[in-house]
Formats: sequence, C-alpha cells, structure tokens
Amino acid sequence: MQCQRVSDFLIAASYLSIPLELLYFASCADPAPLKWLLLQLAAFAVLGGATHLLAVFSLAHPHSSGLLLASTAAKLLAALVSFATAVSLVALIPRLIRAKLREAFLRAKARQLDHDLGLIRRRVEATSRVVRMLTHRIRSSPLDAHSILHTTMLHLADALELHSCAVWMPGRDAGDDLHLVHQLSLRGKGPVRIVLGSQAPISPDDPDVLDVMASEAAKVLRPGSELATASSGELQPPGAVAAIRIPMLKVSNFDGRKTPVASSYAILVMALRSKASGSGSREWSGHDLEVVQVIADQVAVALSHAAVLEEWQAMSDRLAEQNRALVHAKQDAMMATEGINSIQSAMCDGMRRPMYSIIGLLSMVRQAEDMRPEQRLVADAIARTSTLSLALMNDVDTETLTVNRMPFDLRSLMREAMSVAGCLASCGGAGFSYQLENALPEWVVGDETRVFHLLLQMAGDVLGRRRDGAGRLSFSIKSCSADQKDCIPVWPNLSAGCSICVEFQVAMERSTGCSQPPSSPAGSQINMCKKIVQMMNGTMWSASDGESITLILHFQLQQSRACRRTSSSIPHFNGLRILLADGDRMSRAVTQKLLEQLGCQAISVSSGAHCLALLGSAGSSFQLLLLDLDMDAFEVALQIRGLKNRRWLLIVAALAVTVDDSIREMCRHSGINGLIQKPLTLTALGAQLHRVLRN
Repeated sequence: MQCQRVSDFLIAASYLSIPLELLYFASCADPAPLKWLLLQLAAFAVLGGATHLLAVFSLAHPHSSGLLLASTAAKLLAALVSFATAVSLVALIPRLIRAKLREAFLRAKARQLDHDLGLIRRRVEATSRVVRMLTHRIRSSPLDAHSILHTTMLHLADALELHSCAVWMPGRDAGDDLHLVHQLSLRGKGPVRIVLGSQAPISPDDPDVLDVMASEAAKVLRPGSELATASSGELQPPGAVAAIRIPMLKVSNFDGRKTPVASSYAILVMALRSKASGSGSREWSGHDLEVVQVIADQVAVALSHAAVLEEWQAMSDRLAEQNRALVHAKQDAMMATEGINSIQSAMCDGMRRPMYSIIGLLSMVRQAEDMRPEQRLVADAIARTSTLSLALMNDVDTETLTVNRMPFDLRSLMREAMSVAGCLASCGGAGFSYQLENALPEWVVGDETRVFHLLLQMAGDVLGRRRDGAGRLSFSIKSCSADQKDCIPVWPNLSAGCSICVEFQVAMERSTGCSQPPSSPAGSQINMCKKIVQMMNGTMWSASDGESITLILHFQLQQSRACRRTSSSIPHFNGLRILLADGDRMSRAVTQKLLEQLGCQAISVSSGAHCLALLGSAGSSFQLLLLDLDMDAFEVALQIRGLKNRRWLLIVAALAVTVDDSIREMCRHSGINGLIQKPLTLTALGAQLHRVLRN
C-alpha cells in the first residue's frame, strides 16, 4: 500500500510537470503548427496526473464516495483526451517524416555550399596574392611611364603564364593611330623583349579597338583579330587573346573632381600560353579577367603618379631656373641700388659742401653793421634758402622727414618768404602782391624751415600750373579761428601757453580774357608737402580750378621778451693760434675767414697727415686744433693724443652727421674737447670755441 501510494504520487508529479515544460517550449519557439497538439498533450498530462493523485487519496480513504466519483470523472476525461491525442499523433507523424527528409536535404545543400565557399575563398586568396604581388612590383618600379608598363608586362606574363604581351599607345592627339610601344614574348625560360618598329599602326576605328575602348572591363578578342595578330609580331599567338584599356592620366585631368577623366587610353594585349599536352588551347576565365582588370587599375594609378611626378619635376626645373634668374636679378638690383645710393650720397655731399661754405659766408655778411634794410633782407632770405636746401638734401640722403619745433620769428620768416616768392614770380613773368595781417604774433613755436619750404612749394605749384605769362601771384597770411572752417580772423591772445591758427593762401589772379586750363603739378612734391603738413598737425587743400592753395598751421605762442633775438656780442679771441685741417679747399678758405673774423691766427692744412707732420715739428706752437675731416677726425685725434708734446692740445671737431650719444662717446675716447655740427657759422663757431677755452 505504501509503495502504491508513493508511486501514484510520483506519477502525478511527473504528469503535472509536463504542462510547465510545454509552456516553456511555447515561450521559446513559435508553436503555431503544433498548437492543438500541445494543448492536447497538456490536457492529457494534467488529467493523468489528477487520476494518480486521486488514487493516493483513495488508498487512504477507500470508502469515500466523493473520491470515487472524482476518480471516475478524471479517468473518463483522461480516456477521451488520450484517444484524441492518439488520433492527432497518427496525422502528425507523416508531417514529421517529411520535415526530417527536408532537413536532410538542406543539410546536404549546406555541405555543398560550404564546399563551394571554400573553393571561392581559395580562389579569392590566390587572386589577392597575385594582385598584391603585381601591385608591389608596379609600385616598386621606377616612377616612369615606360618602366611601369614594362614591369607590368613582365610580371603579368609570369603570373598568368602568358605567351606574349604588348602595349599600344595613341599619338599626341586622341584620334591618332595606335602604335606598338612595348612588346614581350615567351622564349625559353622567361619573357624577353622584342625589337619594335616592324609593326604597322592600327587605326582607332578598328572594331576590336572600339570594343576595348568602350568598356573598363577586359575583353576577349575574336579569332583573327587584327589587334591580336599585330601584337604577336611574327609569332602567331597559340592561345586566346584578351585586351583591356589603361587610362593615360595627365596633371591637367585632375581638375578637382573625385574621378579624373583620362584624355587618352593605351591598350594592353595579352595572349595565353598553349597547353603542354597540345590538346586545345587555354581560355580566359573570369578569374583571370578580374586579375587583369585590377592590375589595369593599379597601372593607371601608377601612371598618374608618374605623370604628376614628371610634371612636378618639370615645374621644379622651371622654378629653379626662375629662382636663379630672380637671384641674378636681385643681385643686379642690389648692385644698382648700391650704385644709386652711392651716386645720391656723392651728389648730396657734393651739393652739401658748397652750401656749408655759403652759409658760413652769409653768417659773416649778416654781421656787417652798415647794411641797408633791403640788403639785410636779401642776405637773410639767401641764408634761409640755403638752410632749406640743406634740409632737403638731408631728407633725400636719410630718406626720412623730421620736424624740429623751436621758437622763431614768424614775421621775419614771412618777410623773407615774400621776398623769395616775389623773385620767383618775377622770374616767371608774373606780378606779385601779398597781404600780411598786423595781428600776427612775432614769436611762435614750430619748424621755421618746414614752414618756409611749404610756402615756397605752394608758390612754385601755383606758378607751375599756368601756361601763359599773364597773371599775378598773391599771398595772404592771416590768423583764423581753429574751430571754424571758414577761418574768421580773430585777435589772438598773446599770453604764454596759448596757440594760434594761421592761414596761408597762395593764389594766381589771371588777367581778363585768359581761359587756358592750368596744368597739373608734380604728384611727388604735393605728397611730400601733405606729409609734412600732417606731421605739423595742419591742413592743406587746393581749389577746384587748381589756381589757389590754402594752408592752415597751428603754432604755440611764446613771450616775445623771452625769445626775442638779440644781437649778442661775438667773442674775440685776441690772436688765438689755431691749426685748421680741412680737405675741401672752399670750406677751408671760408672757415679760415671765420676764424680770422673772430680774431684768431689760423693756419690751414689740407689733410690729417699734414696736420700730424706740422704738430710733430718742434717749432709749432698751436693752442687749438680744428678738424674738419668728417669721420677721419677721430683717428687723427687719437694719433695726436699719442704725441708726447701735444697731449695738452685742445681739439675741436666739425661733423656733418647728427650728434648723438654714440658720437659723443667716440669723441670722449678720441680725446676731442669740443664738437660743432656743420654748417659752421660765425656765431656757432665763436660760441663753441669760447666754451672749449672756458672749460
């Protein structure tokens, strides 16, 4: 009884677990074809398990009518479900057999596909190996079109066992005939080159040529093709012949597009080797044609690289030639510039030296007390004009423009400018008049040389514009308001620290009936004047007809008592013995006259060597040495300081360069006691000698 009870319980548990397993199967797969069968099996398992479970309870209570009724119902339902399941299995078994047969058929197909895939993979690997080998050979060949094609034919014939291989190229134009440029044929152990020149060209209208040129893929030529026959030369091809086009790219084909379009194509013709047994000939397979097509693409890439390299080399040669020409031109330009600078410096120096002498002579003339006012005005105007010419030469020599702001007598400057402008107008055959406002201050701060230059330039431009001799040059100088464009005259405040705005206007008053148009002035002079005006914070413009020019400048006022030019007494040196060393004869004579005017006893020599020889003699008794030898003065001063009997001698140097810290340092090392900047005037020379002697 216990064994039956345990057995029924285990059977019931097993039956009841079957629906759970079927439910798990239905969740993992699609049970659509077996849906009803799964339901029947689940019902059969549930009812069978319920029957055995009721049997367990019936053994414990054998006389219970309810358990008996439930067991009877469960067995009846189990019988019905079992019968239905058995019938369904009878109908399902043939379907399962057919599925099994189909599965076996599919397995056989899968094995066949695996076998074919293995063959394809081995074929692809062999193709890739051949392509890699040929690509490596092509890329490692010299970057020359003929070398690339020869290397391609050589290794392609070895890889595909070709009988012959040839390359046909068109002429320079796209429609020219095709000419045989490369040919290889198998003789003995390997391919060898054949002598070219005996093959006739092929017309581009040949059917085989047109067929090959029309497609990127390799084409198998028909038997008896003219292209195949001409490619083999005297040796008839024993195997099938294939051909493919190869793009001949140039640098001009790369116009920014992703895929360049070739302007011309070459044709690669290949003939297979016959079979060893002699039974028939080999044919071109799709695999071989694919290899040829890939190699043709690699050859096109290599040829494009060779074309780019060839063009780059040609361009590099042209650029190198241009660079050599540019270097040669640069050297010529540098030599010409140095020559121009040397000539310009020599011209400026040649003009500057006489100007120094003129300024020195004028400084003596202006000291004369018996001069009439008009004579003094002429002397002052000539001195100012000489100073202006010297400043312009310095501008040309240094190629820079500078503004030196110092107090100056504005009224005196205007009188001198008017006298020079009147001379210019008289020389040009024109009249002259001017209006000078009495309210103008006497002393202002500015660059008198630049103002004088601007006024003379304005007068010259207005005079240069006219084409006839009629007319009158008029000057108008007046003070104006700085904040009004129409420049209304005002009475300026003459106290220190204030400023004044002065308007200068130059115009040409023409005679009645004169209608000739004015000529245009020189552009470089106008540009230079405008630059000077801009540096002086002024404004300059001309009228629309070009016959009047207006200039407005701002000046700072100065007290006339603090800046009035006084006739300071020139020192007299009472027979001071001076040795003058100057290489320029005119400058030497003028400087000697200046020294004599100062009361000195001057003896002049023409060079530093003469100066050293004279100072080295025992009988010389000079108290001061004036060196006007430019930069050679430092070397002469050093040699003089080396003389034992002349170490105490006072030395003054005259230089034409701008005195700065470096020049002063050179003077200190050379033992020069005083330095005076050219031009030498009577006042400046006397003041410098007085300072040196006092120190």
